[in-house]
Amino acid sequence: MKAPLVLLATICVAAGLSACGDPTNIKAQLPTFVDTLSVWALSGTPPGYPSAVSIPGRQIVPVSAVASFDVALDINASGEPVIYPVKLVVSTPGGGRPVGLQKVTGSFESITAAPRTGFETDSALVLTAGETVVVQTPHNGDQEICQFAISPDLYAKITVDSVNLASRILYFRMATDPNCGFRSFAAGIPTS
Repeated sequence: MKAPLVLLATICVAAGLSACGDPTNIKAQLPTFVDTLSVWALSGTPPGYPSAVSIPGRQIVPVSAVASFDVALDINASGEPVIYPVKLVVSTPGGGRPVGLQKVTGSFESITAAPRTGFETDSALVLTAGETVVVQTPHNGDQEICQFAISPDLYAKITVDSVNLASRILYFRMATDPNCGFRSFAAGIPTS
């Protein structure tokens, strides 16, 4: 008696899954974005000035103890741009988020997807103008965008185009993929 019920249940589950398509094939819903932004350097400027970037918000924000940012930008003593993951700037529970950074070769436009491995979460990166960094940032905490996603990570690429040393402002471009787990920076709605 149990064998026919198990067979019937298996057939029902298989029929339900085939009717819905592949349940593990998640589709992106939002297009990628490219923005041109500027921030004040983390050092040598007033504390309330925006020196950080929120990847899910696609905006610049001030550095605060709540750690509502993913990376902060600065200018070192040699006049070079420096990018810091949140946990190297703020030592709070929110600042403990393991944001990964990776320099990638190629122009900003030629980098069409985030790498799968090789992200550093414990160090800042010094850049030269035109170099690109890919950011991997988990956002699966309570009430965050990827809270219920299979993959908790959002990806962005950032290129500092120029630095104004006198005003301590960094000008940069950023492309973001707002879909949890998707790595594409190509225009439109990602497929990977």
